[in-house]
Amino acid sequence: MRIRFTFLSVVVLFCTRLTAQTGLLNTEYFWDTDPGQGNGTALIAVDGSYDQALENVLAQTATLPAAGSHTFSIRARDEDGNWGPVFRTVLHVLSGTVTFPDIQVNEGEYFWDTDPGEGSGSPLFALDGNYDSALEAIGADITQLPAPGMHTLSMRMLDVNSNWSAPFSIVVEVLTGSVTFPTIHVSAAEYWFDTDPGFGAGAPMLAADGAFDNALESIKGGAIPVPVVAGINVLWMRAQDDDGGWGPAFGVVVNMDTTINGTVGVPDVVTTTSSFLLAPNPTTADAGFRIEQQGEVQDIHIRVLDSQGRLVLDQRYGMRSRVDVALNGLAPGLYPVGIYQGDSVTWHSVVVR
Repeated sequence: MRIRFTFLSVVVLFCTRLTAQTGLLNTEYFWDTDPGQGNGTALIAVDGSYDQALENVLAQTATLPAAGSHTFSIRARDEDGNWGPVFRTVLHVLSGTVTFPDIQVNEGEYFWDTDPGEGSGSPLFALDGNYDSALEAIGADITQLPAPGMHTLSMRMLDVNSNWSAPFSIVVEVLTGSVTFPTIHVSAAEYWFDTDPGFGAGAPMLAADGAFDNALESIKGGAIPVPVVAGINVLWMRAQDDDGGWGPAFGVVVNMDTTINGTVGVPDVVTTTSSFLLAPNPTTADAGFRIEQQGEVQDIHIRVLDSQGRLVLDQRYGMRSRVDVALNGLAPGLYPVGIYQGDSVTWHSVVVR
């Protein structure tokens, strides 16, 4: 049994200078014959932005060469315009793999050591609460671990056509004392810009559901702390458990834009009772995407934001089981999409190539 995917997923590491922190500008790939630097087919950054020296990228393979063995090559260009060396691998294209269906993950499972059979493992859960993409961030409930020692942890995924993938296995060591876990809750969270003010001295963050009572919490900030100057800043966040211990700080680089009037609202997270399908994702501005309501059909309202939180689309479609959303004119990047159904809203991210 074989599951074929529309994209090849690879990680590119590119280095030009030991004395400079280097980011990627773009990457490209080609089959068999080198067309020359800059003339290959563009690779897609999975997170929608080339801003790191290490990038996870996708190569669209909707059009493949003829069946048989071929050389697949990729190379990357840094932000100074310098091309790196070519990385090559030999791939065998099978008959019937030139066209691809839309693939989405439907569910996942894991097991220890012995394979119980497809569909009989322990369920994996989607971190965003919904299996609706070809690439999913997943979690496993491992409150019940095998005995201390070396074990094989395996997982596999089921697509929307009920086809199981091959198992992916890794060897892990279960340590003594790790079989039982304390009950962990987030009790508080804070954020700050640039300079750490010390544990508990940052600006407080709010629990999106109104209560810090879980190990995994959706959190949001309030007003921007002052003083913060316009331009590049580092936004830091950390959380505190219910025993008073602070976790490590997590930081992201942000560009403070002082030309935005007013503040950007943070949508409230509300659990929705109906399900829907959002596809394709990634997509293009010309193709847009569609949303199909798979539960009770409700009035549907779509809002699309850009990477700075500004509203770029706000459209009400009424009570329709399927809507087609146009993205004409949008630049490539990552766009949060809010899907309002009645009094509920669900947020997802759409990658525009």
